[in-house]
Amino acid sequence: MLSKARCLMTSGRKLCAVLVDLSGTLHVEDTVIPGAVEALRRLRECPLKVKFVTNTTKESKQMLVDRLHKLGFDIQPEEVFTSLTAARNLVEELKVRPMLFLQDSALQDFEGIDTTNPNAVVIGLAPDKFNYRPLNDAFRLLLGGAPLIAIHKARYYKKSDGLSMGPGPFVTGLEYATDIKATVVGKPETTFFREALKTLGCSPEEALMIGDVSMLT
Repeated sequence: MLSKARCLMTSGRKLCAVLVDLSGTLHVEDTVIPGAVEALRRLRECPLKVKFVTNTTKESKQMLVDRLHKLGFDIQPEEVFTSLTAARNLVEELKVRPMLFLQDSALQDFEGIDTTNPNAVVIGLAPDKFNYRPLNDAFRLLLGGAPLIAIHKARYYKKSDGLSMGPGPFVTGLEYATDIKATVVGKPETTFFREALKTLGCSPEEALMIGDVSMLT
């Protein structure tokens, strides 16, 4: 990331904002990517708006920010735009009651959302809940006309001990079983980046994205 930040400061392009990925770019779980803290400090010296964008769904935004603080990053909650935020926005827009496939640590970002008698399915990274019975309940809801919302469809994600399966294969399984196409709200969907930039008042033509290869999976 350090070399990318240098290029950014010397590119000569008229820019308004920089979007920065988190997992795999600044850190991997509780390990800092070498040079990332210094690169971010130098990036903030530029007269640019910075927004941190992430598909992380295994923990709430506040838990993520707390983790980043412990790793030495000066990042505030209002600077972070997550796929959980995008999913909640869509749930509120559609006025549905979601069946949530989320880890308990991520449920804070859906506080206040009515989940009784669900009429929609929202899938994030929920390894503890990806088993037959809840997936079959979701399958039946979808057959009854419920929309399928995928927080993202990553095939895998990076952990300290190697790659692990993401939610994408489970979303795809439900799509195949029901012949329903999921609405995907996270990276690399164009709408996700547009929503993040909208909070900064910048257009896509005025922005750069810094991330790792896995953000495209």
